[in-house]
Amino acid sequence: MELRTLKTFVSVATHRSFSAAARELHTVQPAISRQIADLEAELGVSLLWRNTREVKVTAPGEALLEEAQRMLALEAQARKRVAMAASGQTGTLRIGYMSSACASFVPGLMRDFASDHPEVSLSLHEMSAQQQLDAFARDEIDIGLSRPLPGEQRDSLTALAVYEDRLMAVVPEGHRLAHRKRLALSELAQEDFVLFQRGQATGLFDQIISACGDAGFSPRIQRQPALMQTLLSEVAAGLGVAIAPGCIRRLQRDGCQFILLRPALGAVPLELHYPTTPVRPVIEAFVALVEQRLPAIRQQMA
Repeated sequence: MELRTLKTFVSVATHRSFSAAARELHTVQPAISRQIADLEAELGVSLLWRNTREVKVTAPGEALLEEAQRMLALEAQARKRVAMAASGQTGTLRIGYMSSACASFVPGLMRDFASDHPEVSLSLHEMSAQQQLDAFARDEIDIGLSRPLPGEQRDSLTALAVYEDRLMAVVPEGHRLAHRKRLALSELAQEDFVLFQRGQATGLFDQIISACGDAGFSPRIQRQPALMQTLLSEVAAGLGVAIAPGCIRRLQRDGCQFILLRPALGAVPLELHYPTTPVRPVIEAFVALVEQRLPAIRQQMA
């Protein structure tokens, strides 16, 4: 039984009229009669009783009508879900993100995306840049928000620049430099340093070490926390100073002073990453939302 033939049968049985079914299906009555006759021959039963004035549905016809309506409803549902998947309206989206760099705007993105795509299952995972790389390799996330990735990883991932941050000095309140609005990196040469673990953001860590070298010293690293919030807590406790992206000012920062560095140490980009191929429609839909919001995000993070 073909769905096209079942649709014809349902139309005749519902209207109790071959001519009305022909009009609904935009065909001619002989074609309708031929399809019904073929269906009855295939099933070996009479589905419709008709004379020149009326059409009635037989008992086997009533049984087929119920099942055919169910099958056609399932077909319509399948077509709808396929169309939704093709437009990014359904599916799953798994996002890895660095909370210290994008916690200010990610909730709003998630809320707006969920509102426009209620059939998409969203999940959010806090991850460092290296953890996101590993998760991409294991197909555990679809989108990542992190610092720029190593060059060898860029062949398989597409990058979208979200915003640029800057490195700042972080010192405890009461520190001899805490009152300063700007300072040179060389002024921290004799300090103990609290720097985040290199494995969490290799490129950023190396950028800081290189900048210190250019300033004429090698930082005396005393502590290497894995989380930016821990870094702030250790600086606030007087255990050292830090060089970190300015975005972490939005975390709990009591007891810390952030000071601009002059000259600046170079931009600290945040990027959105996703697999280059194949690009799923739901990923394209999220990327399109981020592109639309880029001016607001950049203004917020300035």
